[in-house]
Amino acid sequence: IGCGPAGMFAALILAEAGERPVLYERGQDIDARTKAVRKFWETGVLDPESNVQFGAGGAGAFSDGKLKTGLKDASKRKSLEEFVTAGAPPDILYDKMPHIGTDVLAVVVKNILAKIRALGGEIHFGSRLARILSDGGRVTGAGIVCGGSYTEIRTDHLVLAVGHSARDTFAYL
Repeated sequence: IGCGPAGMFAALILAEAGERPVLYERGQDIDARTKAVRKFWETGVLDPESNVQFGAGGAGAFSDGKLKTGLKDASKRKSLEEFVTAGAPPDILYDKMPHIGTDVLAVVVKNILAKIRALGGEIHFGSRLARILSDGGRVTGAGIVCGGSYTEIRTDHLVLAVGHSARDTFAYL
């Protein structure tokens, strides 16, 4: 649940391991999201579900791609290598203060999501977590709202990568 960096990389790692992750994001894909953000900046009209905070790439997609990472950490190295493979400049692999840039980051996000799909994953935009289903203290699924319709997805594994702005999700939890 969530298509920011944590959700994208969780789905990518699962897909690379041969699983078929299903990723749900309340906001929109990067192109639709960029239009919504531009509209907000120009007119002040906010889309509460797809904006600077919600959508593909997470809140960082509009932060100009400034990365805070330790270059010697193996798990962070994997992220940086994936960014480069997806179109980020190679100098992020050795710069002390790596930087991608919002314009390039949009392409990187698209390419990472395309890789997840190519490996058998699914991505559903405009899909908000409404409920976690459980039985005896074990997760059994999730209730998702998409386009005003509620549906239940059965699973015994659920990764919550909702970012820092999903206050309604935090209140629910």
